[in-house]
Amino acid sequence: MSKILGLALGILAAIGGFVDIGDLVFNVAAGATFGYQLLWVVVVGVVGIVVYSEMCGRVAAVSGKAVFDAIRERVGFTPALGALVASEVVNLMTLAAEVGGAAIALQLLSGLPYRYLIVLAIVGLAAIIWVTSFEWLERIFGYGGLCLLVFAVAAVKLDPDWTKVGNGFIPHLAQNNKLLYAYFAVGLLGAALTPYEVYFYSSGGIEDGWSPKDLGLNRANAIIGYGLGGFLSFALMITGGALFLSHGIEPEHLGTIDPGRSGRRVDRHRVRGRVQPRAVLRLGVGPLPAPARRAALHRHLARAAPAGAGDRHDRRRPGNAD
Repeated sequence: MSKILGLALGILAAIGGFVDIGDLVFNVAAGATFGYQLLWVVVVGVVGIVVYSEMCGRVAAVSGKAVFDAIRERVGFTPALGALVASEVVNLMTLAAEVGGAAIALQLLSGLPYRYLIVLAIVGLAAIIWVTSFEWLERIFGYGGLCLLVFAVAAVKLDPDWTKVGNGFIPHLAQNNKLLYAYFAVGLLGAALTPYEVYFYSSGGIEDGWSPKDLGLNRANAIIGYGLGGFLSFALMITGGALFLSHGIEPEHLGTIDPGRSGRRVDRHRVRGRVQPRAVLRLGVGPLPAPARRAALHRHLARAAPAGAGDRHDRRRPGNAD
């Protein structure tokens, strides 16, 4: 049982590294724009972070030092300081995105002003860190994050074209919009290989008192934990492709989900070139606040076209180039 609970470190790192607010948006947006063509990039990112994290965990278990301590001892103070400052800037930007994501989620649930909810998210985060031990942070957020497996269920339920999904794991270049394709590829790699992941991972090994006898646990943490993160990233991208791209929808906001009931095409909600109110976008956990519903309805009414235009639009989208 203790070994099973010990896997929480890898699971928590995977949830934080792969399925933070940036990945929730970026993977879905990549799927909505290019379908399944960028799945191979996630594979590269997973392999990279597994190798790097396993190495950092091994160093921590054998030497008893976190990865940055080893860097400082090996390369000296000045180069290590430069690496630390650069990584902390990236970490600060990541943390700001996480806090903003928590505020957006609270806004979608409550409809309260976004700026006030940012303060609430910061206070709540500080309180959790202050009163909760590292061990319980692992267990609560690590295993709680497994709820994101709902995206895997959604990806299967949407019944995507599995042949195209399989082709997405083969590295290739886009036939059009190559610059945008490269932007998403770099962004997906950057989301997978962020500095705080390995700092957190190796420091967590020190906190848990890893020793050379825990090298097997370290390897299992890296492979299973980050493998799970990659699996969830696959599910997010497949969901974005099957849900948005197939319907000709370009998601612009976090509340943008399937119009009407899941699995129905936009054209079924069109009557004489108008989108019916029931096609207003809904969040998976409940309806959007009234202002967001009105804004979504107005956007769709403005973009409404005669029935069949959605199919023609689908063929012009980048994701249909494969």
